[in-house]
Amino acid sequence: MDEYITKKDLEEFRNDIKRYMGILSEDFQYKLGFVIDVQDEIKKDVKFLKQDVSALKQDVTVLKQDVTVLKQDVKEIREELIAHRDNTEIHDTQIKRKRKLK
Repeated sequence: MDEYITKKDLEEFRNDIKRYMGILSEDFQYKLGFVIDVQDEIKKDVKFLKQDVSALKQDVTVLKQDVTVLKQDVKEIREELIAHRDNTEIHDTQIKRKRKLK
């Protein structure tokens, strides 16, 4: 036997759809509110991270300057050591000459 949909069935079906739409609407509103709340937190976090990145860039710039100064210091020390070595060799040569002359 075929079943027929009655007006009562249609009315119950409409009510079920309305109830389901209400549930979906509440869920959507809740999730939308959550997204808006989280969005503000994300904006704060992004701002904080940008400040951190800016501070890190400044630190890197200072470190690069320090490395440049250290390289210059190493170069100067190297030049001094070479000059000292050369002076030592000259002094050693002079002493050897004096010994030969004696």
